[in-house]
Amino acid sequence: MKIEEFERSLTRFLEALLSMGLFAIFVMILILVALRYVFQSGLVGANETATILFIYLSSLGSAVAISRHEHIRIDLLSKMLDSHWKLYLETSILLLVILINVVITERSLLWITSTGSALMPATQLPRYVAQISVPLGCSLAIIFCCTRIMKLYITEPSN
Repeated sequence: MKIEEFERSLTRFLEALLSMGLFAIFVMILILVALRYVFQSGLVGANETATILFIYLSSLGSAVAISRHEHIRIDLLSKMLDSHWKLYLETSILLLVILINVVITERSLLWITSTGSALMPATQLPRYVAQISVPLGCSLAIIFCCTRIMKLYITEPSN
């Protein structure tokens, strides 16, 4: 499978997950509002579930931003460089993003190990259910950075 095709397929899959998650949160909030104001009732754990979904959406969304080349950056320096130096600058930026995500992944796994078994109050799910979103999102970000670096240096033959 070509690098470009792999990246595009993974991005599309994550975008579909993000769309479904956002729709699920929307429906859940509508139901909660209707239950609260029409029936003076609620669903136990629904707010916690919506929060967990939002955490996953944020984590996966940040990885998709890297795949789309829409992560936070300042291109002032790259606009002043010729293509040879732009290549090295872009590689350096992506390597720094990889380093940051490796450190966050490592630290988050320590955090999950120490606090992940505690139960969430409403759903009684272990906290690692929500916490695992951090290393998941960081791992996907690392994958997207690696594919971007490979695309910078490898030209694939077109069919």
